[in-house]
Amino acid sequence: MMAAMNGMLLAAGWARRMEPLSSTIPKPALEVLGRPLLASTLANLRRAGCARIVVNLHRHPERVAAAAREAGTGEVLFSWEPELLGGAGGVAAARPLLGPGPLLVGNADTWGDLDLAPLLAAPDEATAVLALVPHPDPARWASVVLDRGGSVAAFVPAGAPGPGERFLFTGVQRFGERVLASLPEPPAEMAAVWEPLRRSGRLRGAVVTGTWREAGSPAAYRDLVVGLLGERPWVHPGAAVADGSRIERSAIGAGCRVDAGAVVSGCVLTAGAAAGPGCALRGCVLAGAVTVAGETMTDTLALPNARVPLL
Repeated sequence: MMAAMNGMLLAAGWARRMEPLSSTIPKPALEVLGRPLLASTLANLRRAGCARIVVNLHRHPERVAAAAREAGTGEVLFSWEPELLGGAGGVAAARPLLGPGPLLVGNADTWGDLDLAPLLAAPDEATAVLALVPHPDPARWASVVLDRGGSVAAFVPAGAPGPGERFLFTGVQRFGERVLASLPEPPAEMAAVWEPLRRSGRLRGAVVTGTWREAGSPAAYRDLVVGLLGERPWVHPGAAVADGSRIERSAIGAGCRVDAGAVVSGCVLTAGAAAGPGCALRGCVLAGAVTVAGETMTDTLALPNARVPLL
């Protein structure tokens, strides 16, 4: 049994890449097969031994807090940021809510099932350790390069050449107690913590196993949800699907509706959206109080007040 420690879930970002969807639904609260997006990292932190978890809040704070309460058991506290404080600044501001000992920090905008045991094995409380996985696509996301001893040698921008095996940062990291105590005053980004530690050999990487997916944009959110389905559709018990409709590899969320004559393929419907009679939807996301009827629509985000291409 792993020793208890504190956890922090970073959920206070503005989610600009998720716009305009994040204006309708906060990114950490987006529905993923009946669970909020933040539930995945919250579960990872719980399994790693975090009895108390602090969630920072900024945009749509009530809805993000409700999603965190819905997502899991155990103690959850909230750190309100009237102004965004940055990743490291958010952690620093939350220190009064945290108990003694090391801290596990995770991002609320990824989805995965990670075994964090290698991250917890670091004995030095003056180090920070990043949870890494072998990089699936260095052209798409930035990379971490380790030296032979496991310290972080470099961060490489997406698509840039560079020596060494590439790893992807999962968004989960461990701050030793001394690192947590010495965080810069907010506002501050993680780079302000990482770079001095890296130069002194105290920023390390631990390669973990499991699954990891990102959900940074509306298209990535669709791909995440549809990718989790396999070949079958998923319908929330609180959704209404009429006889005479056709649903293929799509997720129909809580409060949503698919009417007779609608064809829905590779789509995500969430937060009360409806596919009305005669529509043919492929690769779309419908979110909020929006109904699409009698139209053919492909690779489109449909909201109550906007329609934009999913790129």
